[in-house]
Amino acid sequence: MRALIFCSVQFLLAVTWTLYLAFLPQLAAQAGIPREHAAWILLMDQVIFVAMDCALGIAADRVANAMRHLGGWILAMTVASCAAFVLLPHATSPVLLIGLTAVWAATSSALRAPPMVIISRSMKTSATPFFVACSFLGLGIAAALAPTLTVWLRGVSPTLPFVVASAGLVVAVAALRWAETLPAPLVDDAGMTARGAGHARMIWLFFAAVWSLALGFQIHTTVNSAPAYLKFMPAPDLVRVMPAFWIGFALCVLLPGTAVFRRLPAYVLLLAATALGTLALFGFASASSLGGILAMQCVAGGLWGVIFGTAANAAIDAGHVGREGCFTGLVFALSALAAFTRIAIVASGASKHPEIAALLPWLPPLAWSVAAILLALFVAHNLAYLAGRMHATRCAADSG
Repeated sequence: MRALIFCSVQFLLAVTWTLYLAFLPQLAAQAGIPREHAAWILLMDQVIFVAMDCALGIAADRVANAMRHLGGWILAMTVASCAAFVLLPHATSPVLLIGLTAVWAATSSALRAPPMVIISRSMKTSATPFFVACSFLGLGIAAALAPTLTVWLRGVSPTLPFVVASAGLVVAVAALRWAETLPAPLVDDAGMTARGAGHARMIWLFFAAVWSLALGFQIHTTVNSAPAYLKFMPAPDLVRVMPAFWIGFALCVLLPGTAVFRRLPAYVLLLAATALGTLALFGFASASSLGGILAMQCVAGGLWGVIFGTAANAAIDAGHVGREGCFTGLVFALSALAAFTRIAIVASGASKHPEIAALLPWLPPLAWSVAAILLALFVAHNLAYLAGRMHATRCAADSG
């Protein structure tokens, strides 16, 4: 039941983002903002996400330390977020639209890092990777459905979809609060050892790798995928193949939570998935058939599922106890920073410059190659720490 709740919260949060993207040009025009300026609003959103993911991650740690429960705090933020979201279709001036968007973006960050704090504080240590993966499964399912949902929404008034999605999200977060108040499993000694055995050094290498991974993901899925498909099919058929990446993601995102993968230190698993993902992205960039593109897309999506879930688990692990929200908030903030970079490249027209356009297909595998190097350096600087973690994690897995 808890797994379903975490999955539903992230699924509905991602659905609201899909609705927002689908209707933003229409909402901007209605409020008197030229449609072509909608990209500036998206850039503002990402700046807000960067700031609020860090701020609310730190706040979640402090609230959890002081009150032991986060559910009520997250629910209050969600109600404010959904209220602003529901009012967006009724914004009739630029100031009102931008203000409501800012409130929605700022408060919706409460559903990014803070639930990871609930998972790390309330669940048994050996089960944490599974519940984190369940949360991201919701994101993957929503992203896979996004192209079809966007087509269905054409010509529809945004009011009803915004209300329905917001109501569902409030119900899901209320259930999240209920799940947190259930008696939490006791954290066993092996689990405490697994999380508390020393501290990683040069953690900035890990976070630099996270940003490089997120940038490659953003460019690959949003900028490169559609043009690659269009070489082999007409534009109306894109809706059939665009979910391929996210289907692979949904199929593999739960792997880090399985017993076999829990025995591996998160950083080692992250390095291995990044190296394999780099090869998949190189394969995608050089594929000469639709079948090859689809195959590499599914593989890359599956490995991104492993990477994203493992990065969150590694951040939780590095921050335990007391800084889980801070570190996972930084992971989400770096993802938002990568999205900002991608939007800026496209909105500025830089992606149409011949030299940059020629580089874009190879940018994702290059970015992931850099991430693999950074992670390798991080692992090399923490071999003794990781060796102890491997032993402790295996003990936790055996006892769990």
